[in-house]
Amino acid sequence: MNKEQFGSFIASNRKAAGLTQKALAERLHVTDKAVSKWERALSYPDVTLLEPLAEVFGLGVEELVACEKKKKEEAQPMKEEQSVKAVLEISRENQQRARKKVIQRVTVSALVMLGVVLAVVWYLDTYVSERQKTSIFLKETVGKNNYLYVEQEGHLLQLKCGSGVDFDSIELTDEYGEKRVYLLDCRWNRKTYQGTVSACEATNMTILGGLMDTQFETVSVLSLFGETDVYYTSENYFPNPYGEPRGKVYLCDYRFWAEKKWDSQVGEWKNGPENPLLQIKRCLTATVADIDGDGEQEVIARTRWPEKPYTVYDWDGTEIVELWPEKVPEEIREDLLCMWEE
Repeated sequence: MNKEQFGSFIASNRKAAGLTQKALAERLHVTDKAVSKWERALSYPDVTLLEPLAEVFGLGVEELVACEKKKKEEAQPMKEEQSVKAVLEISRENQQRARKKVIQRVTVSALVMLGVVLAVVWYLDTYVSERQKTSIFLKETVGKNNYLYVEQEGHLLQLKCGSGVDFDSIELTDEYGEKRVYLLDCRWNRKTYQGTVSACEATNMTILGGLMDTQFETVSVLSLFGETDVYYTSENYFPNPYGEPRGKVYLCDYRFWAEKKWDSQVGEWKNGPENPLLQIKRCLTATVADIDGDGEQEVIARTRWPEKPYTVYDWDGTEIVELWPEKVPEEIREDLLCMWEE
């Protein structure tokens, strides 16, 4: 049976009956979109609708499926075999359409499930929720937000403090200058190394530094931090486990001290290597320069973290303060090159 012919036959009989697509749809309890598809040869009606559809047009089912209205004077009835073939064709067409819909639904469901699984895998691979036992390398306030920085596999992890963190009470070092250890409940992103910390609990533990006794030459500078005849050296070199290229990147400590002098008021020697003005632990390199142009020299250290690559130690007239610029001048960057980079 020709689908275009069948659709035209329905349309012409509907119009002859003075019915709109909506009116015909209401009588058959289907949508007007279904009637439109029949007439545009996009689909067949369901087999169960053939008889009521034929009745609306005053036709027999055999006339409807044959797309031909019998004349009253015709004596010979339409062949039964022709009607059966037409009905079977309609039924087969509807079954194929229903099968396609099932396949489409199954395919969509499978794709949705796959998307959910991939999203879960991506989330678990990207976001980490854990309790860390670690030291805190930096406290920072930006605007109204407080941040803690901890080391995570060669990176500096930035954690925004939640309401449950007493930011002001957190002390980075103990009275001996050793790093304090805290228990942190945090959630962070493996891609951005940013996250949040909901709890920060102090422990009685500290982290001691110094792994190797390698010591390089001592460098002399005229003045630093209000002192004259200042010296500094690098010491305690050890391989950085997360540095690239592996096995060629080393971390070390830097020690800055003034020449030892006798203080007659207290009756003891002051300064000297045993009483450093500044000690920087586990960095790549350090140098001395007047980075802010105030006429006084500062210490610029290159850290092991790509997120906070530089630390500047400056004297504010009372104490040494730490600053964390994102960039430093090119000539200082050259002074901070490591041996393997040179």
